[in-house]
Amino acid sequence: MNISRATTSPFQLGDASYGARPRGKEPSLLDEARAFLHELHLDPVAGKQAPDFENRLNQIKLEIDSNGFYTHTFKELQFGCRLAWKNSNRCIGRHFWRTLQVVDQRDCATQDAALNALNSHVDRAFNGGQIQNVITVFPHRCPGRKDAWRMLNHQLVRYAGFKQPDGTVVGDPDSVPLTEHCLCAGWTPPSRTPWTPLPWVLVENGVPCEVHDPWTKGTFRDVPLVHPDFPDTLDVGLRWYPVPILVDMALKIGGVVYPFAPFNGHYLGTEIAARNLVDPDRYNVLSTWGKACGLNTEAKRSLWQDEALVRLNQALIASFDEAGITMGDHHELGRAFEQWCQAENRQGREVLGDWTWLNPPMSASLTPQFHRHFTNEVVTHTNFFYQPPVERNGQPLVPKSPGAMRNQLSDATPAPLEGKGCPFLSMKNRIKDLWS
Repeated sequence: MNISRATTSPFQLGDASYGARPRGKEPSLLDEARAFLHELHLDPVAGKQAPDFENRLNQIKLEIDSNGFYTHTFKELQFGCRLAWKNSNRCIGRHFWRTLQVVDQRDCATQDAALNALNSHVDRAFNGGQIQNVITVFPHRCPGRKDAWRMLNHQLVRYAGFKQPDGTVVGDPDSVPLTEHCLCAGWTPPSRTPWTPLPWVLVENGVPCEVHDPWTKGTFRDVPLVHPDFPDTLDVGLRWYPVPILVDMALKIGGVVYPFAPFNGHYLGTEIAARNLVDPDRYNVLSTWGKACGLNTEAKRSLWQDEALVRLNQALIASFDEAGITMGDHHELGRAFEQWCQAENRQGREVLGDWTWLNPPMSASLTPQFHRHFTNEVVTHTNFFYQPPVERNGQPLVPKSPGAMRNQLSDATPAPLEGKGCPFLSMKNRIKDLWS
């Protein structure tokens, strides 16, 4: 794994760029369009309705020569969004890729329309607790122009972080920069608790809009966490929201970049109860939680941390189940993902992956992913990528936190534009693996 302070990787788009800047020569927009069309035509479902390959490629070439970009049909957009999810090396839930619902907002021209689309996304994704996989796609990036829409937020739903005079934080430390921006811009939070939802800050044509708080009517949803065997854990006051809707990553389809395309799957429990609530630079609640469970947190060799971590994850799953809200667990999703990997391998297709992300942050060796080799090549023509935050006067409005920066570093390499067979069928790759 690359642990240097490098700021570029195949997972990260350059500023105002169509390409992901892989090592070596960067493919042209037409090259990436051709590679995407190739995958579209090979797909056993979408390929049945695809237009003639050469005719469509010639149309795209004419558009690129005339405008510097080309426009996807809705069918291409729909398949491209789903394919980008399928190609996401770090996602353990991408075997659901064909279920992704695609909402086309490429003609969004006003702030009211954008806010309505975002509110609709939140409601559609929540779906009464039966979480649905949704992506809302706004206008694509055009050479020489500011992006029509971006957002300062990392997710549509997240908690604020209020920095105190003594340096401590009430709420989520990862949200401090955006919280401070919103306060300076005139936001008056209804309260300053650890669970105050952040407002939204849209960016239109490179200029931040006024802070908009969509939760003033009491529409914010989250779930109090309590362990069914330890009722005192309710007094710890932990809670979390149901849907992770990412808004700061760029979607790329056939070389065309969509800088604002909010999307969500559904939560994996360990994301919350083994990372967000537990990481020292996030909520850091493990000791408090352990004491509420009756554990002796002073016993150095009792493995109380492990026991508290399991109980917190149990509490999360039990609380979401009680509330009737979809919540995945790492064993269930791990088994389903492994079944999908095996099905793909039987068809001669390799599932690319980042082993360090596909393994959960607890009990990893109990999941199939721990025992499987993954090639961490990145498909660059159609995928989701990190992108630089919005800038004003050459400076990021909300700098990436060190935690977010870690997510941009990788030892991944770009995958060839043309598809290839499964390496498990190749003796050459097997021998290579033995000596790596």
